Amino acid sequence: MAEQTGIINQTYGMKSTMGTTNLKPNQKLINLNRDKLLIHPQAEQALIIWQRLRLRSSSVSIRYLDKFYCPPIRVIKNSSDTYYFIGDFERVNDLLRVRDVDSYPCLVTPESIKDIQMLAWSEVVQLTNLKNINHLDLFKALKQTAPSSVICKLMRIEVLSVESYCQYAGIKKASFEYQQCRRSIENDVIGIPKNMDWLVN
Repeated sequence: MAEQTGIINQTYGMKSTMGTTNLKPNQKLINLNRDKLLIHPQAEQALIIWQRLRLRSSSVSIRYLDKFYCPPIRVIKNSSDTYYFIGDFERVNDLLRVRDVDSYPCLVTPESIKDIQMLAWSEVVQLTNLKNINHLDLFKALKQTAPSSVICKLMRIEVLSVESYCQYAGIKKASFEYQQCRRSIENDVIGIPKNMDWLVN
């Protein structure tokens, strides 16, 4: 634990006093035209899965929305002009894509690697609540890519299985198995060999 804390302190520039880490967060208004806002390496895979599986919705201009409600984005500071986000994927996506605002409030706070993974993968797990989400692809992504201990803790399950996933997502196992069968049929093109070398002259 001490070794891990030392690595985090060295990597992300956290201040340490008498062997204890200063965990006090602070708010900062970052300038999106000057400061770099990047995905944290420990959260990058979760962001990739989230971007691939999320259902795109019509964009709302955050310039007008944030006049009334402007929640800060949690970030980790690496250097004087670089910040790493670890969650709030939808909001950061809008910020970087739409560019409706020049500056945005952030909560700069040190986080352990485990906490970063929990915050990032919680964004992916929340996709189970979407009405038209492809549960088959989401389950496969969680099973093959996500840290199993993190997912099990987020879902409050012992092991990630089809049964535990369906129970958490609030869907019937029969519906999940139907998606599996349908995908299998769609991928199995009847009468055409899987090896297409015969088409080459």
